[in-house]
Amino acid sequence: MRPITTGLLAASLLALSVPALAETTTAPVRKTLEQVATELSARGYVIRELEMDDGHFEAKIVDAKNVVSEAKIDSYTGEILRLERED
Repeated sequence: MRPITTGLLAASLLALSVPALAETTTAPVRKTLEQVATELSARGYVIRELEMDDGHFEAKIVDAKNVVSEAKIDSYTGEILRLERED
């Protein structure tokens, strides 16, 4: 009888701890337009346009050499995913 009681106790404790773990994990949070603008400015870009499109940010930016580019930016990390120079 002892092994069954111990097993039930262990299973009960495990069942109680799983919801507690689920509550402590948080979903990733998207950056705001203001946060992305601040980060781009800190990297030395001048922002001409910035908008959210299809789950990511798109920006028209000008770098220190006065080159105009369009950037695709990850909405969670702020990382520039693609940078295409405009002619």
